[in-house]
Amino acid sequence: MSEAELKATPKELTAHRRALPALTGIRFFAAAYVVLFHSRLAAVMAARGWTAAGNFFLSGYLAVPLFFILSGFILAYTYNGQIRHKGDHQRYFEARFARIWPLYALSLLLASLVNLRVPSPGVMVATALMLQSWNPFNLEMAGSWNAVCWTLSCELLFYLCFPWLQTWLERGHRRLPLVLLAGSVLLCVGTNSGSRTLWYTAHGVYRFIPLAVVHVPEFLVGVGLGNYFLERQRLPESASSRFGQGWLTYISTLVILALLCRPASFWTSLVIPAFAVLVYGLAEERTLLSRVLSSRLMTLCGGMSYAMYLMQNVVKPWVAEGMNRLHIDSVSLRLAVNMAVLLALSYVLFTAVENPVRKLLRGMFARMEGRRDLRQPDPAR
Repeated sequence: MSEAELKATPKELTAHRRALPALTGIRFFAAAYVVLFHSRLAAVMAARGWTAAGNFFLSGYLAVPLFFILSGFILAYTYNGQIRHKGDHQRYFEARFARIWPLYALSLLLASLVNLRVPSPGVMVATALMLQSWNPFNLEMAGSWNAVCWTLSCELLFYLCFPWLQTWLERGHRRLPLVLLAGSVLLCVGTNSGSRTLWYTAHGVYRFIPLAVVHVPEFLVGVGLGNYFLERQRLPESASSRFGQGWLTYISTLVILALLCRPASFWTSLVIPAFAVLVYGLAEERTLLSRVLSSRLMTLCGGMSYAMYLMQNVVKPWVAEGMNRLHIDSVSLRLAVNMAVLLALSYVLFTAVENPVRKLLRGMFARMEGRRDLRQPDPAR
């Protein structure tokens, strides 16, 4: 291997499959939904008698299961057939680390600077290692630093399980992904997993189940769906495109909106299968919605969504302090300024930190792997 090859940044594994930009674009709306959930918008809507709108913004926590489903779907779509050897596992974990941890760590540092405090040493270590959602006996620890990072702790568990899960699915019957999908959907609905978020009150058996484990079925929905989607893509075009007229996308969107505008109840759990249908529809169908989400602007915003999600608790207290100093009490103006600052910061972090650092780390890992290969003796000699 030449020195030039050692310096090359490795290509993404998705290069062997077509891009799914609509699934990038929808991440922006999911992140924005969480941000609005953490604002006072729901209370304002309810106070004005706009009950459905109030319920909608009060249901913003349900964007988290959508993130988990998307995560499972994209991983399955990306790595199907790509994790076969020991080196493949290593490259997979290196890619996940380069994608997630640098901005995650920066968000913790900025949260401490803004709030002028740091958590206890135990919480600090657990959060830095992304383990804060793994302790069922101390649920408060999950949100003790940068609260939204509890979902990334869940993602770590998913990432650790995925290579072996994907290998098992590929070696099993071709219907196995569909069985996994159906079983996981039933488990999500039966346990109402989407409602069990940070600081929920655990009763019964849930007192002994880590928060990260509670949300595993949502990730499994995505993994099963992603593998099923790929299986459908291998069928003849006439068979694989029978649902390609937009019905899946539009019907699932209407069902999701109807569920989110209702008061929270057991029926809200049906949003999980509706999310799954929407994700499949956006990946498979060519609709006006998928074209909008696939636009250059929306894919950029989708790329920014990770920074937007992580930095919301960094920006919010800083903007609130500024508004208080200026004696500005308008909820709409505060929200507008908060969103503007958050979007600007997210763009800067995405373009100047997240992407460059990820490429730097991927290149560094590639060079390390190349040098290890050079040191290994050639068995043909």
